[in-house]
Amino acid sequence: MKKLFFTTLVSLLTFAIGQAQEPVGFGVTAGLLNTNADMKISLFGFDIANIDAANKTGFYAGVLGDISVSERFHVQPELTYGKAGDLSFFYLPIMAKYYVADKFHLQAGPQFSYSSNIADFKALLNDTRDAILAVDGPDIGNVDDLVKTTAVEFGVGAGYDITDNIMVQGRYAFSLTDRYSGPLGSALDLKNVTINVGIAYKF
Repeated sequence: MKKLFFTTLVSLLTFAIGQAQEPVGFGVTAGLLNTNADMKISLFGFDIANIDAANKTGFYAGVLGDISVSERFHVQPELTYGKAGDLSFFYLPIMAKYYVADKFHLQAGPQFSYSSNIADFKALLNDTRDAILAVDGPDIGNVDDLVKTTAVEFGVGAGYDITDNIMVQGRYAFSLTDRYSGPLGSALDLKNVTINVGIAYKF
């Protein structure tokens, strides 16, 4: 999945830059971030427990690019850092932007997420250990090696160009891959979704 993700990213960026009608623009972005981590336990294909492991609000900040493939179609790569409570991430989204109106666009595309503080996800597993046992699940044991630092996600959103340089945008991203890699296998999923709303300034 990760190899396919990076191949898709490189292919998309290469195509976009090759088709760009104008020089690639750059800018900065920042805003509010909400992350919600959920744990799902299933047995024989049936969900037996859904645990809201964390729901925290914080901020994000970073840089972005703007590649104008046509008047209506742009590609917007970003590199941002987000922190919500004790959870912290680096995000690498590649958003395809389509202008459905003069200044209003829709966004969609893949996103790579790296947790810069994996101890927080380990704490989530430990905090919900009793809940796992309560539904007759096995003890997950030592969680030190059971949580992945990376995830592949998909984001959708929208934005509005206030001026040629200032844009507001909002996005919802959900995990395509599981951050848990322990003995329960596919019976336990640890995934998170993020919502970010912010502003960008393009130079």
